[in-house]
Amino acid sequence: MRKRILLLSMPNYTVGFDRAGRFPNLALSSIAGNIDEDLIEEIAIADLVTVRTDIRKFIIKLLKQFNPDIVGLTAMSFQYQTAVEIAKIIKQIEKDIITVFGGYHVTLAYEIISESDDINYIDFIIRGEGEVAFNKLVEAIINGKSEFSEIKNLSHKKDGIFVHSPRSKNLDLNQIKLPKRNIRLTHKYYTFGKKADVIETSRGCTMSCNFCCMPFMYGRTYRKYNIERIIQDIKNAIKNGAKLLFITDDNAFLNIEQMHNVCDAIIKNELNNIDYFIQASVHGIASDENLVKKMAKANFKFVFLGIENVNSNDLDFLSKDKKTLIESEHIIKLLQENGIIASGGFIVGLPEDTEKTIWNNFHFARKMKLDAPFFFVLTPHYKTGVRNDFIEQNLVTNLYDFCFYDGLQVNVRTKSLSSEDISYILWKMNGKYGDLEYLKFNQIKKVYPFFFWKWVLKIIPQIVWNRLKKISLHNYEYTNYKASRKRLIKRLIKWLLNREETILLRLNELKLL
Repeated sequence: MRKRILLLSMPNYTVGFDRAGRFPNLALSSIAGNIDEDLIEEIAIADLVTVRTDIRKFIIKLLKQFNPDIVGLTAMSFQYQTAVEIAKIIKQIEKDIITVFGGYHVTLAYEIISESDDINYIDFIIRGEGEVAFNKLVEAIINGKSEFSEIKNLSHKKDGIFVHSPRSKNLDLNQIKLPKRNIRLTHKYYTFGKKADVIETSRGCTMSCNFCCMPFMYGRTYRKYNIERIIQDIKNAIKNGAKLLFITDDNAFLNIEQMHNVCDAIIKNELNNIDYFIQASVHGIASDENLVKKMAKANFKFVFLGIENVNSNDLDFLSKDKKTLIESEHIIKLLQENGIIASGGFIVGLPEDTEKTIWNNFHFARKMKLDAPFFFVLTPHYKTGVRNDFIEQNLVTNLYDFCFYDGLQVNVRTKSLSSEDISYILWKMNGKYGDLEYLKFNQIKKVYPFFFWKWVLKIIPQIVWNRLKKISLHNYEYTNYKASRKRLIKRLIKWLLNREETILLRLNELKLL
């Protein structure tokens, strides 16, 4: 008997990213596109990140209207607890609905999950790539198969206890069918004011960054799609209304020839009438200046660079090449000269970090006039090398409350700074970057003027107010004002870092409790 399948991504989002845009979940679209049609009565995807109403009511209404037999839920670490709460709702509505969990977090932490009370709401776990495993699972459920151990990448219950089948070899990407985008129930995917979608041209990364959990998904490997398949995927996304595509590869610039071929194909097929965003390793994109010029011709508008850190000791700790900093300076200028928005990510909160070394990253970003900097705090993701290093030095302040593992909330301390200190510094850096000087030099206003000035109208009153306060307050009074404000913010941060209270706060906001 064919099954009704509902696939859900989580509503939690990282503050800051959501202001610029929202993207659909590519993994769910890919899994949907790779389920045999004769197994499906109906299938749908709901990206809950686009839902801004009562999530509980939305889920209940969706379940009653769609009446699924199987619900798949994908979650990153900071979204996992929300996925569990949604699974509880599903089981309350209809206990016979089969819940299947997948994504990065369960791939990393399946052993912990298997021994927790969460298994009362989780029927199956898919670890790693899900396109083949999910299809085989649906087939086994339809056939009434009681033994699931032959399905690789699957964790299933036997006598109430989870058992884990072996991992499969990495999939042949060119055997993977196109994502199914026309079954999405939610549609508000916009980035810089344009309807957005997501594609990939490769999977995996061979680099040895010790803060990254990617090796647990694919190992340290790199696989690429053939160009014909990439072009088909772009056309499919455009057919479904996309005006902007984010290429979400783990490291597309490991193979420069492949990126040249992608750009050439986009230009040849006249698909450079939409915008392209991409993330890039600094060294990869710096290895060929001509590629940046070709990217501009193919209508790449935004490049996110993994700059990581500007301090030599911190780069060593992150297992990053020290040439990254010099190459970053060159590439930022080259991107901007070619009309491409230069963004960059910095990771702070490393063991030797002081307030001065953290601020060095801010000063570098301003010196280079980086268009869109993101200041992240190092997150001790489960099973990563950096987690082990921090545990050994007794620098992890939150080991297992993964709700806070979003890259912005602080779960570590340094040898000289508390978690609250780091939070305050990051808050101050992010607030200070978007000042009047930033409004003058950034390129976003040239590339996306309507979006930019709409955003400015929202923040300009606060900028003016801050300036007026500086002018009107006497230096002595202002110094005291800053000190009292700092104390107030630190107290607020300390309260927010109270784990139990903050989880309840977050789940209440989502209307899940």
